[in-house]
Amino acid sequence: MTTRQFLQSAADARNSTRELLQFIFAAELLAPSRCLWIVSPWLRDIPILDNTTGAFVSVCANLPKSEVRLSRVLLELLQRGTRVIVATRPGEGNRQVRDALVDAPFEAHAFRFLERRELHAKGLVGDRFALSGSMNFTYNGLENLEEMLLFQTERARVEELRIVFRQQYGDAA
Repeated sequence: MTTRQFLQSAADARNSTRELLQFIFAAELLAPSRCLWIVSPWLRDIPILDNTTGAFVSVCANLPKSEVRLSRVLLELLQRGTRVIVATRPGEGNRQVRDALVDAPFEAHAFRFLERRELHAKGLVGDRFALSGSMNFTYNGLENLEEMLLFQTERARVEELRIVFRQQYGDAA
């Protein structure tokens, strides 16, 4: 598969979105990207991995047996050498992920948090994939709203988005 596009509207599509995010972040934990961009005007520390049964113990032994939130997965990636760049709009709620990482142990230059008032773009881009569309990384974006998503793994398409995100939000030092 190089491209998958879907409209998230029914309950089964919502499950597909959660499963896709879980797949993306599990793959990142196994083979971390050099740089990971998360661009979302509205951003919350949403659950990303369902580790209630310990299904991800072989991927990351120290994950709690619970739903694992975005900030915890990002911390694991930061500790594995990934540079993480987050772009969002100004606002207290949008700082949940940043605030959860304030006292966490990782190289200071590895995490960049940007706030832009006019931000409307949305995407998640790593070395081997790009997810774009209309979905914010929030509970409503994941669970309630109708969203169009495009997941790509074709190298040329991913690199196009990596270049754009690097120009707009910075790159892997």
